[in-house]
Amino acid sequence: MNTNTSLTTTVSNEILNTSLDVGIDYAELGFDDLLNDGVLKEIPVIKTLISIAKIGINVKEKFFIKKLLTFLKELHSGGALSDKSNDFKNKFGSDSKYREKVTEQIMIFLDAHLTIEKSKILAKLFTAHVEGKFDWNHFVNLSTCLNSLYPQSFDFLKQLSNTNFKIPLSPERDSLGLSRDLNNEALLNSSGLAYDASPWDSAFEVGKLGQDLYNYGIK
Repeated sequence: MNTNTSLTTTVSNEILNTSLDVGIDYAELGFDDLLNDGVLKEIPVIKTLISIAKIGINVKEKFFIKKLLTFLKELHSGGALSDKSNDFKNKFGSDSKYREKVTEQIMIFLDAHLTIEKSKILAKLFTAHVEGKFDWNHFVNLSTCLNSLYPQSFDFLKQLSNTNFKIPLSPERDSLGLSRDLNNEALLNSSGLAYDASPWDSAFEVGKLGQDLYNYGIK
């Protein structure tokens, strides 16, 4: 591969047709394994990153590689580019501006992630988008909320999914044996995924962004 090939082009190619062995759990690999393993070093995206690094690969770049490989594995293991995604594949393959926009936005989101788990969730959200479950703007909004979501909120969203994503007003809440969890509620509020449902009493509800993030990305 030409070392002048841009990272964006290489990642675009991997999104459409990956060269990865999806049987490998890249999330479990150590940073050194990514660069010292002879087979892994020949993966185009790793080879490109190494070629453009001027003074070695630092920790941030190693972590980006790990997140990117995890995203691509999840994307292709889930069959994202199946018959349901023909419209996306056709546009992604033929429209260079669209391809660049999508690829760069995905890389920006991946670069911001502080945990590997978020890269897996991003791949699931992207899968839902390319299969037509929601449009590009909604994908960007969901991914932006994902960036600001605390990891402990994943379990709280799962818990709330069992009660239709809300903690009702006190009479109904008491009859259901539910209680408020102010700490976890505050974390969801700060991520833009939930809100206090009533100004008169203690009620809490997860909005559409939060519900879609759970149903398409976390569940």
